[in-house]
Amino acid sequence: MESKNNESQTDSVVIEGFDNKSANELSIILKRFLNSYRNKEKNTSERDWLKNQFKVELPELSDSEVEKLSKECFEEIETFNKNLKSINETIENGGTKEGWLSKKVQEASIGQSINEYGNYLNLIDNTIKNANAQMLRVVTNIDGSINQNMNLDGFMAEQHHVNSFNMNAKLNGSNYKAEVLVPKAGETYGKNSFDVVIRDNNGKIVHQYQMKYGATAQDTIRMIKNGNYNNQRLIVPPEQLDEVRKAFPGKSIDSSIGGTDKIQISSKALGKNEAKEMQLNAQKEEILSKEDWNHFQTKELTVNIAKNAGIAGIQAAVITTGFDIARRSISGEKFEVDESIELALKTGADAGIKAAASGAVKVGVEKGIISVIPKGTPIGVIANVVCIGVENVKILAKVATGELTMTQALDRMGRTTTSMVYGLGWGAASSLIGAAALAWIPVVGPVIGGFVGGMVGYMAGSKFGEVIYNTGKKIVNTAKKAVSRAWEGVKSVGRSLKRAIFG
Repeated sequence: MESKNNESQTDSVVIEGFDNKSANELSIILKRFLNSYRNKEKNTSERDWLKNQFKVELPELSDSEVEKLSKECFEEIETFNKNLKSINETIENGGTKEGWLSKKVQEASIGQSINEYGNYLNLIDNTIKNANAQMLRVVTNIDGSINQNMNLDGFMAEQHHVNSFNMNAKLNGSNYKAEVLVPKAGETYGKNSFDVVIRDNNGKIVHQYQMKYGATAQDTIRMIKNGNYNNQRLIVPPEQLDEVRKAFPGKSIDSSIGGTDKIQISSKALGKNEAKEMQLNAQKEEILSKEDWNHFQTKELTVNIAKNAGIAGIQAAVITTGFDIARRSISGEKFEVDESIELALKTGADAGIKAAASGAVKVGVEKGIISVIPKGTPIGVIANVVCIGVENVKILAKVATGELTMTQALDRMGRTTTSMVYGLGWGAASSLIGAAALAWIPVVGPVIGGFVGGMVGYMAGSKFGEVIYNTGKKIVNTAKKAVSRAWEGVKSVGRSLKRAIFG
């Protein structure tokens, strides 16, 4: 991961695949969708409107394909809203979001064997935990800032190499184990700190690695030149290996971890394009299939999943990049108060707004404008990113009016993410692609969702948009402290569960 620390502390994160140019192009599409939605014929249903808009924006799609897109979009938004309402009602009646998720997951898993159920829970838990760990790096820079150029492909590559190495080690009876490093609560990453390490059976580090996955070999070379990695082995995409090695003849540069004189086991090399496409496989490899789950352990695991989901929601509040980009995108424009959007956000009757924004992002993805999200990503997955972005804007608006405190707002943001996790992992339309999306939504979501939410806020009126922007900036420090406290609790539960289940 490439980090840039400036003297002026900022809450911005740059993700390769979504820059200012991407945002400006997406903002044009988003405005077009929202204006079209506001001006739709009264006798045209929302689903028919979205179907027709897709036909205009993506004329290469057939009638059946745009029909399917519109149907899935509204169904996923309805599921998200229904689950969020259910969570809120549970908490109002004295329950918790952890209890809500545990009950819902158990209901959805009736008929599964305990081991099949436990392994799937373990998959979801590891997936969200790994995504949270990546974002934790961003919010815990050594100077207290969170200004970092984050390459999602590099994050995916880290987990791929760790998972494939550990699988090969397990198959070959090796005691070596790879892991992605994350800081403990209260600690931060030092400059040029390790991404991945391999330990022996005593826990001693044998090799340490830095992942550099630039878009091209020249980008990767530039990233390496910006740091000091003399005590680390560098891992780069295999197609860039020769060129990067030529640029740094004195460094240890490979395309996989392991495979040395000390450790013969190695991971499978991962190309840059493969990293773009990789979603679920790397996560599936981490499931340990030892069949000794029991109901107590799976109940504990569902609670841990809910806590991980809550952390993802809190961390989303720390990353204000999306709001920053949205503000820059509308710089110089004057927005009159749009009563229909403002009313929808205040009353909660916003399914159409969410659908329009989801449709715009889907078009941006398919046209390659938002390359950080793979083409072909189901619109239901995109809708979840948008729903969280819009819900967070509504939450910030309530903080601004004094209806919610900052601490209460962070709890609400945790609820929105829990709603998403259940919908993707166990909802009626869920599948393994939903679990795969949980690997990148907590990383990409705060930026893309924040941008969409910010743009929708500004389209509700310049004053409304500025209130959201300023409130989002104020909540950051409270969120940082909450993340640190919550993370250590989740890691502690995870360690005890691992010992109980796998010895």
